[in-house]
Amino acid sequence: MTATTERPEQRADAPDASSGESAQQPASTSNAAEHNKGVQSGTFNGNYNVYNWYAESRKPQLDDRRISDEEIVRAREHFVERPGFGEALATLRRNRLLFLLGKGAGRSLASIRLLDECAVRSISRLSERRSFDSLAGADLEPGCGYIWEGLDTEWQDEITPASVDRATAWATKHNCFVVVIVDYAVSSDLRKYAERLGRPNPVDVALAVLRSQLGLNPDRAEEVLDSDFRERLPGDSAPNDAEFVAIRAWEVDTGKRNKAEALEEASQDLRKSVTSWFRLDRSPIEYAMLVAISVFENRDYDDVIASAEELENMIYQQDQGKSVASRKIFEFSKTRILFSLSATITPHRHTDGRGLHKETVHFRRSGWAQEAFRRAWSEYDLLRPVVVDWMAKQAKNGFQWYCAKALHDVLVNVPHSNPVAHVDALAGKQSPDANELAAELLGRLAGDPQTRHVVAPTLREWCASSRDFHRKWTAALVYATDYGLRQPEVALQELEKIARTNANLNSAVGKGIISLLDEPANRALVLRALQQWTRPDAADLDDDEQRANLRAVGLDCAQAALGLAHDTSYLRSLRASDAFGDPDPRPVAKLFRRLFQDERTRDKSLHTLLDLSDDSADNPTSDEARGLAQLVFTVAPDLHRTTAHPLFEHWKKIFPGNARRIDRAFTTLQLLHQMYSPHPER
Repeated sequence: MTATTERPEQRADAPDASSGESAQQPASTSNAAEHNKGVQSGTFNGNYNVYNWYAESRKPQLDDRRISDEEIVRAREHFVERPGFGEALATLRRNRLLFLLGKGAGRSLASIRLLDECAVRSISRLSERRSFDSLAGADLEPGCGYIWEGLDTEWQDEITPASVDRATAWATKHNCFVVVIVDYAVSSDLRKYAERLGRPNPVDVALAVLRSQLGLNPDRAEEVLDSDFRERLPGDSAPNDAEFVAIRAWEVDTGKRNKAEALEEASQDLRKSVTSWFRLDRSPIEYAMLVAISVFENRDYDDVIASAEELENMIYQQDQGKSVASRKIFEFSKTRILFSLSATITPHRHTDGRGLHKETVHFRRSGWAQEAFRRAWSEYDLLRPVVVDWMAKQAKNGFQWYCAKALHDVLVNVPHSNPVAHVDALAGKQSPDANELAAELLGRLAGDPQTRHVVAPTLREWCASSRDFHRKWTAALVYATDYGLRQPEVALQELEKIARTNANLNSAVGKGIISLLDEPANRALVLRALQQWTRPDAADLDDDEQRANLRAVGLDCAQAALGLAHDTSYLRSLRASDAFGDPDPRPVAKLFRRLFQDERTRDKSLHTLLDLSDDSADNPTSDEARGLAQLVFTVAPDLHRTTAHPLFEHWKKIFPGNARRIDRAFTTLQLLHQMYSPHPER
């Protein structure tokens, strides 16, 4: 399928309502930016339904990877005690939740030991891409221990007394223990949950590494870690640095490294160590793997090497017109490439509990990933656009969050004459993946005190042109990030302006609307806005095309808000309430009627409702069934009092071919109403 050539400023014909697909995306007419002239990734092909973007299935799995038996044995038998451990264990046992502070104290291994001391059934790491508050409604295995690294600053505002109360209630109910690793100080209200670890004796840690990871007996470990290497371990060395020195000592002992070079590396600080690596001539796969591990550290090795080979291929095409196929099969083994990069793998059990294993990859020195990517970005100007194009391709692996995080770091910490140029180039691409990455990245810049001043002018510039479809699309997605959630009135005003310009922007605007609805406090505000957008007269709009665009987009958003579009849920914005009945019945009922009055939306709305009814008949206790009952009760509260309702009779006249399904839906909804409604007549 090829991208449509319709011009962005033209409104597409209404899509076939019965098809369940949204309007086609027009191709970009904007000129290629100076930056990122390379590969276009993930172009808009045919019908593109952004409602899948905010489906629950798009969220990363909360239970990311299970700690292996080998790691647990290592924590149990070779863990070196450190200051604060006893207090941390007592706090975890008392509260079932622990905020573990102490950067450079070896908190990863300490977390495993803490949870093992609590006699949990298994230990898993939770996805750092999911928020802390995800725990409150988590469907995780009971009786287990969980580790969540909340090191990314975007999660800092999520940790509040209310969210902690929800997490501890969940942990208590399910007999679980949770360790949260954070670098920032928690609020005074949460200090009873927090403990700080000190650093252990680095020589003891190095010896433990030689015994546990390399299988040396105690006497042999003492011999390998000779006095020269011990001198590289001052008393304040972090456990990770001690591990690095131990590995270098072992590599010298086994003849894999020259001792003088190893001692020099062991004594270097992080920046000098990275600089030394770049002094040597490297192959494209080494550079590509360096970047891939830096951006995707602690992810599955198979995914990282695949993304590295994709980057290597792009480097070959940019430089020589070659491809990865030109590299000989046995030129680089896993062992050789990891040795070259001072990286290693860690085995993990799959979270499905079937006993299969996978491997994650990381550098041996903590902080090396960030410093290495900054160095590569700073040194090689021609690599930058290639890397950005490569990052735009990584959404298929669920890596977009990591790409935005890495790009944000270099844009802030590496000097740039125009740090927004790469973001602007991504926003202008005819690629949903590139646009999504640009939106997430600009959302991060908005949350950073150093860069938030560039966000509003950038958005204004993107929306100023009447023809710049893809930048407007991206701007709408920015309002779906925390940038929009922090100022919902402004977000709705700007989304309205975007919606007026082109009805084909409906999906991007819809994502912003649904993200705002995710915060229950915004619900009434959003529903009132949609009610205004979908007015048939819309007399305040002078331009007929703008009026039509806004109404079309508003109706599409209303379908999503009421759960009458694919992969959407009416209860999504009501999940904080257990009460049956809508707190905003008038705008909900008005939007519902407008959806079924409009020729473009009523067919799809009805078919979605009938599909939900069929599913609810089979599973009446599901959330979908409860949501459907509540929605229809809001629109037709007298449904249970009659053997025939005017609403359903009207549908049978308009859709005579669906009369039997409509009758079945009527019967199902009456039964659901009796099940869920607190009305005394039921």
